[in-house]
Amino acid sequence: MAPVPNGVYSISRPNEQLLTLEGGSEQPGTPAIVLPPTGQPGEQEWQVEHLPNGNVTIRNLRSETFLGFEGDPKPNSQVAGFPEPREWVLYQSAEPFTFHVVVPGGPVDGDELAMDLSLLRIFPPRVALRPLDVNELRQAWRFEFHE
Repeated sequence: MAPVPNGVYSISRPNEQLLTLEGGSEQPGTPAIVLPPTGQPGEQEWQVEHLPNGNVTIRNLRSETFLGFEGDPKPNSQVAGFPEPREWVLYQSAEPFTFHVVVPGGPVDGDELAMDLSLLRIFPPRVALRPLDVNELRQAWRFEFHE
């Protein structure tokens, strides 16, 4: 059974910081950020779709764009919304309904890459690819199903 069934989810970090596309924009390359609940319909809601190979796509309901990154994956690449789907792998973390969102295809320069907070110290916090640490719960994302 798939760890996260197909459906619509809010995807969050601790302290109710929700995965959001900046301004809910449809512009390709709009940065993924984390914000408290905005109350904007669809802005913080994501359609998770399973693929036959076991990977998933994650699409923002408001903008209709997919979570992804430009070019080949590398550390610190910004995660953003794009019109074309990008595949991800979900690794179960130690907490229920909480997963590391990982770039498929194995290590890049020795590290697997996962969605995490960017090292840029700006507000709102941006999301970027960072080396995966499966023991770091703060790097995992909670998927909460929406009816």
